[in-house]
This record gives sequence, C-alpha cells and structure tokens, in this order.
Amino acid sequence: MNNEKNTALPNEPQEQKSARPKKKKGVGLIILFGFLFALTVAAFSLGIWYKVTFNIKFNDFLFTLLSPLAGTGKRTVIDVLTFSLLPAIIAMIPYGLFIFFTRKGLPLHRLMRRIAAVAVLVALLLSLIFGFFVLRIPEYLVHFGEKSTIYEEKYIDPASVAITDRDGNARNLIYIYLESFETTYASKEEGGAQKNVNYMPRLTALAKENISFSDGEGLGGFHSVTGTGWTMGALLGTTSGIPFSLEIFGASAQNAQGKDGTYLNGLTTLGDILAEKGYRNQFLIGSEASFAGTDAYVSVHGNYEVFDLYTARRLGYIPRNYHNGFWGFEDKYLYKIAKDRLRELSKSDRPFNLTMMTIDAHHTGGYVCSICDNKYEKKAGNVIDCTDRQLYEFIEWCKQQDFYENTTIVITGDHPRMDNHLVKGVPFYERTVYNCILNAAVDAPSAVKNRVFTSLDMFPTTLAAMGFEIEGDRLGLGTNLFSELPTLCEEMGEGKKGYDLFDEEVKKNSDYYKKHFFREKE
Repeated sequence: MNNEKNTALPNEPQEQKSARPKKKKGVGLIILFGFLFALTVAAFSLGIWYKVTFNIKFNDFLFTLLSPLAGTGKRTVIDVLTFSLLPAIIAMIPYGLFIFFTRKGLPLHRLMRRIAAVAVLVALLLSLIFGFFVLRIPEYLVHFGEKSTIYEEKYIDPASVAITDRDGNARNLIYIYLESFETTYASKEEGGAQKNVNYMPRLTALAKENISFSDGEGLGGFHSVTGTGWTMGALLGTTSGIPFSLEIFGASAQNAQGKDGTYLNGLTTLGDILAEKGYRNQFLIGSEASFAGTDAYVSVHGNYEVFDLYTARRLGYIPRNYHNGFWGFEDKYLYKIAKDRLRELSKSDRPFNLTMMTIDAHHTGGYVCSICDNKYEKKAGNVIDCTDRQLYEFIEWCKQQDFYENTTIVITGDHPRMDNHLVKGVPFYERTVYNCILNAAVDAPSAVKNRVFTSLDMFPTTLAAMGFEIEGDRLGLGTNLFSELPTLCEEMGEGKKGYDLFDEEVKKNSDYYKKHFFREKE
C-alpha cells in the first residue's frame, strides 16, 4: 500500500503541471481571436467609410498614406479613428459576452467556439477582399510591372529649350490654387453637373470674361491624370509637366525627399525658370507647408519664401498656437496675408511670383468659416459658395492695385474632389478642374473650347500667359495651350480615348523617370 501511495502521489503534481499550459493556451487563443475579430470589424468599417466618403485612385491614396503626417487635418485623423477603432471597441462587448457564456467548456460550448473562430477567419478574409476592391488596387497592379517609354519619346527638358521674354517685359505672376475646385460645382446649363443651382457663379463669370480653356462648349477645365490627384501631385504636375511616379516614391524614398537638400533634382520647374530670370518667388498656404513635402519642393525648386501656418502665427495674423481643427487657418486669413505680401512684393524692382493655395474646400466636406453664408442645405455647397465669393473679392482688389497692369493671374483648382460631396455619380472623366487666366500677355488662341488637356499642360501655358516664348511650345509632357499644337492627349486620340491612352502610359513605370528626375544633388 505504501508503494501504491508512493507511486500515486508523484503523479498528482505532474497532472497539475500538464493542465496549466492548456489553460494558458486557451486564454491566448481567446485574446488572439478577440484581436482578429476587432481587426475584422475595424477593417470592414473603415472600408465602408472609405467607399462612402472617397472617390480616388489607389495611387493617390497610397502616396497620401506614405507621406509624412505633419500637417494632416485633425478632423481627418479623428474620422479615421472614429470609423475604425470605435466599431472595433463596441464589437468587443458581444465578443466578451460570448466568451463568458461559453466559459464552462461543455462540448456544445467548445463546438460554438470553434465555429466562431472559423467565422472570424472567414470574415477577416472577406473584409480584406472587400478593402482590396474598394481601394481599387487591381487597376493599380495591372500597370505596376509595365514599362513606358513616353518620357524617352515625348518629354521635353525645359533646360534644353529656349524660354525667352517675348517683348522684354514679362509679367509678374499670381498663381492661385483652389483646393478641390471642379467645374462640376456649376449648373448643368453652364457646363457643370448641378441641377438648378450654381455654387460658383462668380468664377463662372470670370471664366466667360477671360481666358478659360474648356473640354466642352461651356464651362470646363483640365483632366487629372494618375499621379496628380492630390495637392502635392497637382503642384508638381502644373509646375514641372510630369506626374508623381509611385514606383519611385516608396516610403523610404519619399520620406527622404528634402531632408538632404534634394527633391527630384533632375527637374527644371516653373520656380527654377522664374528664379533664374530674376523673379522673387513666394509660396503661401493655410496649413503646415511640410505636409507631403511641399515646403521641400518649393525650396529646392525656385528658392521660394514660404508662408504657412507657423508663419501666420509668428507674424500675428492668427493667435499663437491657433489651429481651426481642420487643416490650419481659414482662407479669410490667407487672403489678408496675400494682400500684404503683394503690397510688399510690388515695391521691389524685381518681378515677382506669388503662388498661393486655399484650403477651406478640402475633404471631407470642407470647412464652414465665420464669414460663410448658409444659403444651401449642403455644407459643401456653402463652402464652395464662400470660396467663390472670397476669391472674386480678392481678384477685384487686385484689379485696383498699381501692379495689376503688369501681372498675370492664373487660377486653377489643384485636383478633383477626393470625397463624394456634390459629385456623387458623376463620371470621373467629366469632373474637370477649373482654370482661368486673367490679364494674359498674349491673346486667346483660336482653340479654347473642346480641348482635351491635363494639369501637365498648365506648366508651359502659364509661362506663355506671362509673356514668355517657348521654343517648340512644349515643356515636360505639357503643351502650350496658346499655341496651335495639339496636346499629347489629343495626339493619341479624340476625347476620352486620347485621355485614357495618355493616362495608361503615365500609370506605368519608367526607367527614364528614375534615371533623369530622381537623382542626387550635384
């Protein structure tokens, strides 16, 4: 009997030891599947929010994702967290209750947990597939491995052609980028997409009274190609004649831009050309200029003096530490700063270029400031109306100044809206970006209407409007719209066909782009 006791007793602690890992393993699986369940809910909720809210290509989303977050709108960050983390946290309540009521480990409970585990894995897979198509990744992957020779065949290096002052008195430049400003905000009667309302009546009138290139008979504008669908991409496209290539700008490469005094150093841009010709360049924006490397680009190309959120605080235009909770400070402050900058610039003997970017119409829905009217049910409509009014008043002020006679004003949107406000259901090709040129140094060409052109064409067109003559009338991949030459889109085909073929090419990777544009500082 003693021997039986001696053999039995040692087995008891061994059984206890073997039971402990099982318990820990069970807890670990509960935590793992709880995490996977929360991730599934977060991913699906974020996908639904993205689909309802945004209407952009994966290229645009990817670049924004890889960009430094400095200056990101606080509300955008809050929206992302709200529509992903909050549903995930709420979903953990029924998950916790399920675990509690199946805690006894009965055969039925174990079966239920196994079924639930499989369901979580299947749901996670389906949510990832859903996100894959919502982000429109397939169309991106189609072109990822393809090569284009469009730069070898069509790119014109501005440094290789003569850009001369036609009459020895080229004009100053005020270039105004209107955030997310499409021609779709106008009424259908005027060429837009709105029924029985025109949210931009003043800018519609400006386009009629001055030079405004159109894709149709009425109010129209330029098309946004891949690589120009966000603010930094649009700035690059309109000032260099090329789009961003995401093959080049991966996370490490993009984040390094500007940190060592380089930023696409192989390019010659509008800022470079004007700086070489003695212009004083200034850049004004209502957010942090560091967002997406904007300050690095304008500093490297043109040595612009930058005025942004921090400058406005330092100079006393807004209170110290002021931030409106959107992207920085309102456009009403931007125009006040612009007037002061123009007064100062116009006193100099040097020609000037003031480039400014509005911000109030940014996604999502825009920002309703204190001077906005409440005429429309849709918030975005009131924001566009306010942008329309403020810009018109600023243009009227410019016309009263002594510098206006020798100054060309170029007004364009930067890119199409990145959300669905006011444009839901409108085909992307029909969502053209606004443009208007005031006080051009050249007469309007015969072909202003029914043009197929992109933001890249605005690069040589802006220089021509200022009074510069461009050898060959092409720079980058852009064509001077004041010339008789067809754009590259028009060369490739009529209407949408030509645009689609051109867009297909710039989507592809390019060895020329890598070798000639993305190189170290010399």
